[in-house]
Amino acid sequence: MNDFVDEARSRVAHLLRMANTTDDTLRARIIEYADTTPEPPVMSRAAGIATTGCPRCRRTMWRQRDVEGPVWVCASCGHVVPIAEP
Repeated sequence: MNDFVDEARSRVAHLLRMANTTDDTLRARIIEYADTTPEPPVMSRAAGIATTGCPRCRRTMWRQRDVEGPVWVCASCGHVVPIAEP
C-alpha cells in the first residue's frame, strides 16, 4: 500500500484497522466514537501537535485553530476552551 492510499482512508477505517477486532460491539463503539468526536489536528512543521488535559473529563485535548483563534478541543467529550494569544 502506498502513502496516498493510506491518506485516503477515513478516520473510522484507521481506528478499526488499529483495533484489529471482529467484535461487533467494540467496532460499533469505535465507529460511534469517531462520529461524535472532533478530528485531531493536522500535524504541521510550524505548529506541531500540542495536547493538554480536559478540565471536564480528564482526557486529552488537542490544540486546534478556530475562526476566532486557537482553541483546545477535547477528543473525548468535545469540550472547547479558548487559548489566549499573547
